[in-house]
Amino acid sequence: MDTRAYFPSRRGFLKGLAVGAGGYALGSFLIHPNEAMGQSIESYLEKVPMETRWNLAAGGFVRWQADFSKKLLEKEGREKFQEQSKKIYYAAGSANKGLADRLGFTGSDAKSAAIIIPAVLTIWYGSNTKFEIEETTAEKARVKCTNCAFWNYVQAQKITDDICSAKSRYYWEAFAKAINPKLTSTFVKAKPLGDSVCEWVLELKT
Repeated sequence: MDTRAYFPSRRGFLKGLAVGAGGYALGSFLIHPNEAMGQSIESYLEKVPMETRWNLAAGGFVRWQADFSKKLLEKEGREKFQEQSKKIYYAAGSANKGLADRLGFTGSDAKSAAIIIPAVLTIWYGSNTKFEIEETTAEKARVKCTNCAFWNYVQAQKITDDICSAKSRYYWEAFAKAINPKLTSTFVKAKPLGDSVCEWVLELKT
C-alpha cells in the first residue's frame, strides 16, 4: 500500500499547515476585520481632531450651498434669484433660531444677537470663518465678518456673480427677528459689492 497519500513528508505537512493557517487567517479577517487588524472605526476616528472633522463637514456644506446658488442664478436670472433667495434664507434664518435654542445660545437684545448669529454661522461654515463684534450694547451692535469660508470658496472657483449678498442679508434679517421681533439687521457692507468686509448692524427698536 502506498502510504504517501496518508503520511505526507514533513515538508509537505508543514506546507499544508501553512496554507491551512493562511486560509484560516484570511477567513478570520473576512469575518472579523476589526479584530484581525486590531483596529476599529472608533480607533481611526480618534486619530482625527474634532476641528478637522468639523471643517471637513462644513466645507462640504459650503460647496453645496455655493454650487446651488450659482445654478439657481444661472437658471432663474437675477430677479427670480433674489426672490428665491429671500424665501430660502428667511426660512433658514428663522429655523436656525431653533438650533441656537437647542445649543443653549440665549439672549434677546442686540448684543446677544451679535454673538448668537455668528456662532451659528461658524458652526455651519467651520472654524476658519471669523467675526469681529463692535459697538456692543443692548440696543445696538455692529458685526464684521473678516474671513468667510463661503466667500473664499466663491473666489477660489472664480465665481464672479454675486451669489452671496442676498443670502447674507435675508438670513441675518430673519434670524434677528426670530431672536426678538423688535430686532432689526441692516446689511451695510458686502465683499461682493467691493467692500473689504461684510458688516451688519443690529438694533433693538423700542
